[in-house]
Amino acid sequence: MAGLFIGSKTKVTRIEEVLVGVFGAFIGGEFVTAMLNSGKQQTEFTMIGLVNAIGGAVALVVLLTVMRRAVGPMQSRKKPPHRVR
Repeated sequence: MAGLFIGSKTKVTRIEEVLVGVFGAFIGGEFVTAMLNSGKQQTEFTMIGLVNAIGGAVALVVLLTVMRRAVGPMQSRKKPPHRVR
């Protein structure tokens, strides 16, 4: 879904964005919410946890986009062999 807003074109980048978004939602929903509640884990659903999860997902997808622009597109590490004549 984030790929539609950001403008990603390939299937790999969309899958990557989904995975990073899920990880960000986990970080935001679990760890940030626990830190805001003085380290107490919550077992029930709260709106604060949902907002933190959405915020974490958005933050990490934006960070991924910034990193892609700074580094450039992914390329294969394998280079064609150099031929000696």
